[in-house]
Amino acid sequence: MLDTLLKDSKKQLKSALKHKKHPFRYFTLSTLSLNGAPQSRTVVLRDFDSENLILTIFTDSRSKKVEELKEDKRAELLFYDPNQLLQLTIKVNLTESKSSPEKFNQLPEPTKKDYCSLQGPGVSVKGPDAVKYDFEKGYFIKLKFQAYQIEYLKLKRPNHLRAKFLIEDGWQGEFLVP
Repeated sequence: MLDTLLKDSKKQLKSALKHKKHPFRYFTLSTLSLNGAPQSRTVVLRDFDSENLILTIFTDSRSKKVEELKEDKRAELLFYDPNQLLQLTIKVNLTESKSSPEKFNQLPEPTKKDYCSLQGPGVSVKGPDAVKYDFEKGYFIKLKFQAYQIEYLKLKRPNHLRAKFLIEDGWQGEFLVP
């Protein structure tokens, strides 16, 4: 049964790439700020390698998360599906932080806007219309994360299911008390 739970985790993440309305498409990325406080934000799953358990997001290279991950490569990803009452908590290490001008140039104009503001993310402005853009200069970056622990929690009756899988154990898994 443990094997089935790990397979379901991978299936759900793959489905999030195919179906824009899948609840796992948007998830929470948590890092440690430079002063050691937890920082959480919603990001979008852009790629998932189910064989090697590598997850990819896109972001602005000037964002705080990039700075935080340079200092400490560890992060935690939280996925939740309210319909299935399924939660995945994935502990990861940043393995690649790569600028990709080719990928940026392939993006549709409305999407490019997310990566080409003249002011960096988090800079104070007078209002939304005060943000200026330079579509020739993007700050687009791909972040790839290697999973090293997956915790699966499914709320159901008569018994909730909770299991933990570790890379160091060859992803064998063990059940946990929910």
